[in-house]
Amino acid sequence: NAFGIDLSEQQGADGTWIAPSMYNVVRQDGKDVHLAVVPDHDCVVNSGLGSVRGARMAEARPSYVTGTQQQRLSDPMMWRNGVWQPTSWDDALDLVARVTARVVTQGSEDDLVVSMFD
Repeated sequence: NAFGIDLSEQQGADGTWIAPSMYNVVRQDGKDVHLAVVPDHDCVVNSGLGSVRGARMAEARPSYVTGTQQQRLSDPMMWRNGVWQPTSWDDALDLVARVTARVVTQGSEDDLVVSMFD
């Protein structure tokens, strides 16, 4: 890893605390590897502080070791008649495209927010 340390063991107090959401065990080249997403202390944008988006990057990676793959949807869901129901990718993407177009046409591109990524 970039740190040159064993992230599976407790680390010393060096000023960088790795929250559980910043750590995961993922498959890479057929092996389990430890993944830690930590803030860049030299970053001028946030002065080296963590962010919610950045901190969740490791947690968002699917892992059979830590169980994060159970949090991921394998198929799209739509809110219909007061409940979440499975739908096809074509229907889900069509809805996203229509809603996006309507928001931008009736408002502005600043009215559109994407709240999660992968």
